[in-house]
Amino acid sequence: MPIKKRVKVVSIAVFILCVGVGLLTDARRVRAYSEGPPAGHTGAPGELTCAIPGCHDSFALNSGPGQFTITAPGSYQTGQTYQITVTHTTSESSRMRWGFQLTALTAGGTKAGDIQVTSSTTQLLSDDGTGTLRQYIEHTATGTFPGTQGGASWAFNWVAPSSDVGPVTFYAAGNQANNNGLPTGDEIYTASARASSAVQHGKPVIVSASAGRKHLFVMGQNFDDGSVVIIDGKDEPTTPDGNEPPTVLTARKVIKRGVILPGVPVMLQVRDSAGDVSDPFPFTLQ
Repeated sequence: MPIKKRVKVVSIAVFILCVGVGLLTDARRVRAYSEGPPAGHTGAPGELTCAIPGCHDSFALNSGPGQFTITAPGSYQTGQTYQITVTHTTSESSRMRWGFQLTALTAGGTKAGDIQVTSSTTQLLSDDGTGTLRQYIEHTATGTFPGTQGGASWAFNWVAPSSDVGPVTFYAAGNQANNNGLPTGDEIYTASARASSAVQHGKPVIVSASAGRKHLFVMGQNFDDGSVVIIDGKDEPTTPDGNEPPTVLTARKVIKRGVILPGVPVMLQVRDSAGDVSDPFPFTLQ
């Protein structure tokens, strides 16, 4: 399937906020939503779902009797391909149309691996989302299964990252709709599934550290996207360098905030996304 291109226009901001199957009275909007929601509405960190005021807000998020699940591997080998399945089930006979959107993210919130379409019921949105270059898979118009009761499911492939990025979490939001042509009466659900890295590696190791005007830079080995710098036992906001795997972690604004002071020794550690912690590393800002 070709990748869909989306144009974001201020005049249709309300449309961009609403996701799901999109059964609205305006025929143009019905067509757009049935072909798939806008990117960035999976319920992942930093994202919304459409269970918000003015959208599909008849019921609170995850409050209905239905089930919404992601079937994914518990662990992954780098570069390997796995089948992912997203499934709706419900005993409610009033649910008669279905939708979903899913993304795969590292612990740091970046795109993890590559999602591949395997049927006409799904399609991709790439380099999109809420301020990030994430990838999404979602239903097509055919994949809303209008008139179908009991549930629906979609299967597609996920190619694991080519290098170890630590645990990967699949986030999805789904709509169990009543097919009434309106955004009312629909039930929105979220689900997540986590795949740990099967790559064996040791605990984090700090090799060196340096400081700029605001930040502390910690260099080492066995870091991942979810690694956190710890200063004197306290977690600090941490940004990896973007390499896979990262080799430099930035503890943000710790100099500016006075967490580290000139001439005062501190003890540094790094904890990775699996919970392994490095040996203490002494550091003194000169």
